[in-house]
Amino acid sequence: MMLKKWMSVVAILLALAGLPGCGGSGTVGSSSLQHTAYIPLPNENGVSVFRLGGSGALTGVAGSPFATGPSPAAMWVHPSGKFAYVANQSENDISLMKLDSNTGGMAEVLPRTPTGVAPAAMAMDSGGTFLFVANEASDTISVYSISSSDGTLSAVSGSPFPANPGPIAMVLSPSGKFLYVCNGNLAVVSAFTVSSGSLQEIAGSPFAVGHGPFSVAVDPGEHFLYVANAIDNTLSTLAISGTGALTTVSGSPFITGTHPISVAVDSAGAYIYVANEGSANISAYSLSNGVPTQTTGSPFTASTNPSFVTVDPTGKFLLEADGTAKTINEYSIAAGVLTANGNTVTLNSAPALIFTTP
Repeated sequence: MMLKKWMSVVAILLALAGLPGCGGSGTVGSSSLQHTAYIPLPNENGVSVFRLGGSGALTGVAGSPFATGPSPAAMWVHPSGKFAYVANQSENDISLMKLDSNTGGMAEVLPRTPTGVAPAAMAMDSGGTFLFVANEASDTISVYSISSSDGTLSAVSGSPFPANPGPIAMVLSPSGKFLYVCNGNLAVVSAFTVSSGSLQEIAGSPFAVGHGPFSVAVDPGEHFLYVANAIDNTLSTLAISGTGALTTVSGSPFITGTHPISVAVDSAGAYIYVANEGSANISAYSLSNGVPTQTTGSPFTASTNPSFVTVDPTGKFLLEADGTAKTINEYSIAAGVLTANGNTVTLNSAPALIFTTP
């Protein structure tokens, strides 16, 4: 029950970042617009869109939120920038959203695509060929091929594939060869090889981690896997072999704050950040051969319930979401050291996740 609660909070907080255009109040800085962020809003059955400027400015897109199916819980944007996919958790299906690159808006293209029960997480390969969906309540992974012309989805042969109980978070390795899935009710991570969208569990899988694995990340070099263990208050670090098998790194697991439920690696693979919901802070680590070492001043004081962290594509800013306070708080990053820069957005609706594009 506790893990279920944490998962809901994370889903609510992942999207907290740009909601001036979805009923929230406040502005964050001013600058030219560089990136786009998409925020599913479960209570509004829609997705809010905002721009992230070079100075960290958050500017809501007119018309947000854009309608999806009921209770959107996860999403992914196609690398072409033409389409996005939203998992509607209470309806067990996926909305295909057509994106407008000029206005930043989005519109649903019907019909919706069925999934398993309670789709909770998504992943996509870098080429935008396959979409992976973790179905928490039916213990499966649905895999779809993506039409490059119109973005429509077609289930690959054998989908949905069996997974261990309670798949709640997952990450695809940068090469697209391996898929790693957190099983929240077990102290394990399941590992799969990916071939033409088909999943095959790797020998030795599932691999042991701490209790309550809740968030997972892979470094850009595809050398290491990181797992936040919400019950044990630790961060597991595992080396990835050429076959995708996992081996625990010496010294792992590493101590975090209380109830770590979100982990994010920067695009250079130099730093990793962990949101500690229970101790209201963020742990920051430098990485060397997969081993995390806390940066000067870590852990950094955060808001009341930091339930999600993400690093913007430039690596200059960290966004921290607080579902209790309904805020997004921004930190400037310098060599892994976080400094609150005063940029905060107050929201009226609880979000589910934030997906930021270059």
